[in-house]
Amino acid sequence: MAFARFIAQIIRLRAHFPDYAIKKVRLDNAGEFTSAAFNDFCMSVGIDVEHPVPHVHTQNGMAESLIKRLQLIARPLILRTKLPITVWGHAILHAGALVQVRPSAYNEFSPIQLAFGNMPNISHLRVFGCAVYIPIAPPQRSKMGPQRRLGIYVGYSSPSIIRYLEPATGDMFTARFADSHFDENEFPALGGGSRESPNDITKWCTHSLAYLDPPSNQREVEVQKIIHMQRLANQLPDAFRYEKGDEVLYPRC
Repeated sequence: MAFARFIAQIIRLRAHFPDYAIKKVRLDNAGEFTSAAFNDFCMSVGIDVEHPVPHVHTQNGMAESLIKRLQLIARPLILRTKLPITVWGHAILHAGALVQVRPSAYNEFSPIQLAFGNMPNISHLRVFGCAVYIPIAPPQRSKMGPQRRLGIYVGYSSPSIIRYLEPATGDMFTARFADSHFDENEFPALGGGSRESPNDITKWCTHSLAYLDPPSNQREVEVQKIIHMQRLANQLPDAFRYEKGDEVLYPRC
């Protein structure tokens, strides 16, 4: 898997930067990077492979510095939330995305801006571990039931696709960014609450979604009208009979 990802990364870099050839790579002594197939591939495309001395981290100063930087960013991301330390993988990926779009102490431009020459779009960034309300799929919802479910935001796959965790099970799913509602002041716990019931309508009126439908007298009047019309509809018979005959007439829809 690592070999295939490395080849895909080389193809991607060559497509984006055709004027800059990859001449040398430095990798660790993992088995997938020391195989004969890997060496033959690098030799065929003109890439020199360097392997450091085992257990000598100073030879990989740049890589170790980046790893340390990712740890320094990912640690406070986890500590701010109510998530366990087992989500460190999601925090590292989110930290890597932040490193790409933020300037460093050595340069006023971000790495993406230096590579592509354009200002990065950060409108899709949200606070790691915050609450996100995802639309429930039409086959799994009803008209009078809840339309969204709670999730925990843990990053994004692209500016239009986010990743979130199911609070009850910890499973990861994806959703469209434009369809998601975020509450960056709320940080749900993972596995601490009970499983959300699909028939429970009270959770739709949570405090975090109150700004979408603020309470008002007009809203209460409309709700009472809907309830009254529903009661009248339940009292109507399914068919109408007339005294002149036994013919049964069904109301037209």
